[in-house]
Amino acid sequence: MEEQYRAWRRKMLDQHPDQTELTFADFRTHVMQGDDNGRLLNYVNANVIFQAGVDFESKPMLVFCACSLPSPNEVDYERLLNLVLFRLDEFVESDYTVVMLSSGAKHTVGWQWMGKAYRRLDRRYRKNVKSVYVVHPSMWTKLVFRVLGTFVR
Repeated sequence: MEEQYRAWRRKMLDQHPDQTELTFADFRTHVMQGDDNGRLLNYVNANVIFQAGVDFESKPMLVFCACSLPSPNEVDYERLLNLVLFRLDEFVESDYTVVMLSSGAKHTVGWQWMGKAYRRLDRRYRKNVKSVYVVHPSMWTKLVFRVLGTFVR
C-alpha cells in the first residue's frame, strides 16, 4: 500500500505542483471514491466483505464473499484489493475470524493476482486472524488453499 501511495503522490504532484500536503488520508479518500463516486466502495462493503457479528469468543467475524466478486472486465482489481484492505484495517488491531464463501463464484481470480494480493497482506493483517473458515469450497479454492498451505505455516 505504501508503494501505491508514493506512486499516487508523485502523479498528483506532477499534475498539481502547488499541492504539497498530500497525506495518506487523501490517498485513501481518492481510492475509496474512485471514478464512480464510491459505488464500488458501497458494493464491496455490502457484498464482498462485511462484519457478520462475533464468534463464540466475542471476536469480530468478517465474511468474505468470493462468490460476489465483480467481473475483472468491469472493475480494477487493484482498487478492489485496496478497498478490501481498507475494510480490514478496521479489524486488524485485535483478533478476528474470517469466513470465506466461495461457492458459485462467477469470476475467479488468477494465480498472479492471488500472489500479489498475498504479498500485500503485511504482518498486521495476518497476525490477528485466529480462524479462517471456507464454506462450500470449489476445486479452485481447495487447490489455492492447499498450495498456499505448503508455504504458510
